[in-house]
Amino acid sequence: MNSLQNIAISAAAGSGKTYTLTNRFIYLLHAFEQPERIIALTFTRTAAGEFFHKIIEKLCDAAEDSAEAEKLSKELVITADCARYHHLLHLLINSMHKLNLQTLDSFFFRVVSSFALELGLSGSLKLLDESSESRMRNEVRDSIVHRPGELTTELKEFWHAFKQATYGQEARSIEKVVSEFIEQLYALYLNTPAADRWGHTATIWPQGCPWQTSVAPDWEELANKLLAALPDNLSKAQVNDFNSAASAIRNYGSNEKLNTLLNNALAVASDILAGQATIKVRKEIQLSSALCNALADCLRAIVWHHLKRALENTQGVHRILQAYHDNYDRIVRRPGRLAFADLTHLLAPESAGSPMGEVDPMTRQLMDFRLDGQFDHWLFDEFQDTSRPQWEVVANLIDEIVQDDSGERSFFYVGDTKQCLYLWRNSDDRLFHDIQTRYNASGANRIEQHPLSMSWRSATPILDAVNEVFEDDALIAETFSADAAARWARAWQTHEASPATIDSSGFSCWIEAQKNDSPTRNELILKLLKDLNPIERGMSVGVLVRKNADANEVADYLRENCLLPIHTGSAIKPAVDNAAGAALLALLNLAAHPSDSHAHGYLNLIDVSTDGPALTSATEELRKRLLSDSNESAVRWAAEQITAHLPKDDTRHRERLNRLIDKARAFDSEERRDIDGLIHFLRKCSSGECHAGDAVVIETIHKSKGLEYDVVILVNEDKTSRSETRINPLLDPQGKADWIMEPIKKDLMQADPMLNQLLEQSISQSGFGNLCTLYVAMTRAKRGLYMISDLHRVSKTSTVHFLKERLGSEAQATELFPKANYPVLWRTGDQNWHESFKATVQPTTNSQPPSAPAFDPAHPRLQLARPSNSKAGSLAAARYFDLDEHASIFGTELHDAFEQIEWLEFTKDNNLTLDLFNMGGTSSASSANSKPEDTTEHAEVAPQLLLHKKKTEHFPTEVKSALNSCFKNSEIRTLFTKPETATVVWRERAFSYVEGDQFTNGIFDRVVIHKTEDGTISRAEIIDFKSDRIHPNNTLEQASEHHRPQIEAYRKALSKIVSIDETVIDLKLLFTDVPQLVDL
Repeated sequence: MNSLQNIAISAAAGSGKTYTLTNRFIYLLHAFEQPERIIALTFTRTAAGEFFHKIIEKLCDAAEDSAEAEKLSKELVITADCARYHHLLHLLINSMHKLNLQTLDSFFFRVVSSFALELGLSGSLKLLDESSESRMRNEVRDSIVHRPGELTTELKEFWHAFKQATYGQEARSIEKVVSEFIEQLYALYLNTPAADRWGHTATIWPQGCPWQTSVAPDWEELANKLLAALPDNLSKAQVNDFNSAASAIRNYGSNEKLNTLLNNALAVASDILAGQATIKVRKEIQLSSALCNALADCLRAIVWHHLKRALENTQGVHRILQAYHDNYDRIVRRPGRLAFADLTHLLAPESAGSPMGEVDPMTRQLMDFRLDGQFDHWLFDEFQDTSRPQWEVVANLIDEIVQDDSGERSFFYVGDTKQCLYLWRNSDDRLFHDIQTRYNASGANRIEQHPLSMSWRSATPILDAVNEVFEDDALIAETFSADAAARWARAWQTHEASPATIDSSGFSCWIEAQKNDSPTRNELILKLLKDLNPIERGMSVGVLVRKNADANEVADYLRENCLLPIHTGSAIKPAVDNAAGAALLALLNLAAHPSDSHAHGYLNLIDVSTDGPALTSATEELRKRLLSDSNESAVRWAAEQITAHLPKDDTRHRERLNRLIDKARAFDSEERRDIDGLIHFLRKCSSGECHAGDAVVIETIHKSKGLEYDVVILVNEDKTSRSETRINPLLDPQGKADWIMEPIKKDLMQADPMLNQLLEQSISQSGFGNLCTLYVAMTRAKRGLYMISDLHRVSKTSTVHFLKERLGSEAQATELFPKANYPVLWRTGDQNWHESFKATVQPTTNSQPPSAPAFDPAHPRLQLARPSNSKAGSLAAARYFDLDEHASIFGTELHDAFEQIEWLEFTKDNNLTLDLFNMGGTSSASSANSKPEDTTEHAEVAPQLLLHKKKTEHFPTEVKSALNSCFKNSEIRTLFTKPETATVVWRERAFSYVEGDQFTNGIFDRVVIHKTEDGTISRAEIIDFKSDRIHPNNTLEQASEHHRPQIEAYRKALSKIVSIDETVIDLKLLFTDVPQLVDL
């Protein structure tokens, strides 16, 4: 690393990817001393945190120990002593506020936030975490599935599409099916939103679909025509075969079964459709023209029978996704909440087809220019998980780096395409190599590839097992596909142990399980755990399975049959992985739904079996606290009630409750008040990772990526060959979708050249993905690897069959532990390795926190305050706690609608229209179309509001009606008419400020700031929209006084933010129910 080169690191599992990245960062820091111009991107916060921690750790060690300084300098090929590393450490710490060590999504969000106006966004932006994104998806789904009556037409269209898309699944949960479609296919919709690419014959077959028929097939007639076309020279056996084929055709509409002759015909379908073919019927025969035509008609009918339904299903799914997208845009994106996928598509340079809207090319160039000027060195971790759309966001920036010959800039990326587990999420292993191919064309050699194959994690027997399984390219091609084998060979390197692990003892084996006899999978896992005794020995153990359902089943079995601590998943789930979290969820559920008998029964069980305050009686108080105080405060109070039932030395459950209090604080920032939302948030949240030595971790293979265990018990049950049934795109070499379709039967797809391309692509993806999954699972092991498989009825394209062919299929009883025999199929290493195992000392994560801090805090903790909570008087809980939530939804939709309005305009015939095309925040002198006097002159006419269809078609009817009613009021129309003086308009603008020990935040609905000719702020108006129902028990005057504290707090905040006196800030409440404008 003695010269500044662009480098691609192809690193095997455990070979030190993070170590290499941190070395690169320190080298760049030493060479340029500009840490703020280095950007390092990865996919998880944990990885980003580990990256920073390792850099600091290396610099600290080198700064205080001359031997460490010499070692690091030798690795970096530089000259540096302790003093130099101390200087670099000082420089890094002083630059911490400018460092760019972050996740890819946080970087994208930072860019979107910086260029929000250029990207057509308004208001404050919030990046949804995994839990919030899931809740938002469900909310959008429910807005479609359970929509009120005003969207009857839309619902009819939706349900027609839904029935097409879920053919044969009518018995399943509507919500579940819709959710699965959204989760699996919405990203595909964002990548390819054009309807003509979803199941349209003209796109798939530009020269015409050879299978399409204009009428429904008459199966009886087709069978008779086939028999009538038979020549006289056929043998009796051949005639019988044709009779069998005719019978199959007659019944095809009901049973969809083919016979051997029809399968043989499909194999040469292109020749039959061309009118000249040879087919095997007992022996090869040349078909006559008449028989060829009759058979062609039969094949067309058979293929079109499936194809028509698949095409309609695909089109139906597109309509579902379109409806979902429109509602998602209204409910989630327009208020400023963005998911990671949104960021990618907002920033994609080629957005002409994007449903997000196209970014002006000049704006895009300006964004790239500013980003290019900010960073000189780009570092990427886990590059194999990068999708092509994500790469396109930064491709222009990297191109500038790679083409720069100054020697002052660099590109460095690390990945292992053998660990590409997210192919289904659009990651692409080939991108890693395509980048090198592009920049190294014609001998340019602008990116050097450095392989890393030495494992610093695993003992030699583990690596021997990995090498034995994955080095046979011919078997990989035979089992999976030639393309999958080529992709694997491109990434494969023989693994070897490092000096740190080469002398470590270890063991690998493959054990046979029985499906319906002993020993079963679960019995073998239990037996291994008892024989290994891992917790007492200080071993970390991961039981790896393919599916979440399997993880739960194994965990339940182990909990019932042993006393070992069992943890499902490495991530800590504080609400669901312990009894105290379950009690808190039960308390919240009972507070939200007093008739929840399950929650009541669970709390009652705790009350009668432990000492402490009655939890079943605490729900009324908890409900009041949730409705009147912050969620954090209410959850803290509930946690105290639960803690009173815990033993004094129970630190684990106290620690979990503290994590949930922290999560409730995070939920407060989302500005939501419904209890169900809080419950969903807490149930889905995760917080840190379980220390591997504290429990046996049952984890899916996908979630185990990046982790390591002393012992891995791998349950490999990939025995079946599953045909792809999900809608899939046919991708071009750049990863773009040519067209999208739901697959049909494999033999039917093979009969068509276009459909066969999709089939072969799917087979390659599936085979390569299965190889990656097996590789990731095996390479998590450090010392012991115990693989378990059931060999009964194994498909020839499965990884279990692959292992049978590679390792053998005859089990032998082997004593792996004293007096403990196992049916072992294959083994290598020292089976007694565990006897010499010495645990690595790790700090405990469940220690009791100190009762008081060891130092005085620098300042008192700020108390969160919200103007929206500062309302005068008291209301009945029922006024707040509306489980129907219709009023809440209406209020949110109405705010969304007002947010889209900057100013009203008048058309030439003096009708009102909304200036929704001007999304900017700054306005100057008014145009000729927006005169205040026009508003007054036509006040009595009260014209109907004309809404721009493109921008307002998503508004519900109720919201449109409310807007029209409001703008019939002359005062409200005047308020929304553009003044002749210069103004700035804020819409749904979030704010926060600190005063004393109070941290105040909130959201302005609408602020109009008036300026003088020299740009000085002269005055301002705060307009707050209220959808309160006005009636005799809640008059306009009462409602106004109720909201006065909130709006006056807004005035105080605006005064501080723009530095003007409170006396020049006017306060206005716009009540939409009446509608009337009230000056405070």
